[in-house]
Amino acid sequence: MNQTPQFNVEDAIRDLLTGIAGLNVYTTNRTGLRFFPFATISASVNEQMLGNYTGVYDMSVAVNYSDTAAKISQEDFDAEYCSIFEAFYSETPTLASKIQNTIFDTKIHMARISSQSPSIRANKRAWQRGLTISVICTPSELDDGIRFLDFSEQRNSMYVGVI
Repeated sequence: MNQTPQFNVEDAIRDLLTGIAGLNVYTTNRTGLRFFPFATISASVNEQMLGNYTGVYDMSVAVNYSDTAAKISQEDFDAEYCSIFEAFYSETPTLASKIQNTIFDTKIHMARISSQSPSIRANKRAWQRGLTISVICTPSELDDGIRFLDFSEQRNSMYVGVI
């Protein structure tokens, strides 16, 4: 099924979190009540890279974890958050590979955790903590050449000729 790159990436990140017991995971297209503990995933396109109509997108994906402060201490909350972080972070396979393994109509060139937000106590007596994942992707299945560029740090010069 062809979906937008945002929904594809959200679904792939949701799939990475399915192994965490008791965690309810919601994407942006899910409406209605959310049950604690939960993680929300929201992807948005920042810009099109390398010029207009290239099909290479820079995306930000916000992953926010919340749990009720009435039933969980901050230490236990932080431990649960670490399990979410560990689902994304490892040397091998890389985060880009983990995301790519569940997406067939979007090419993931690069994915990395770019920031984290601290624990806060929001209104409604809930702990909340999040992280942001930066993703560079191409939505098309077509063999247009740009899909096969390597945007890793080792090969930054590979896409200079395209600009």
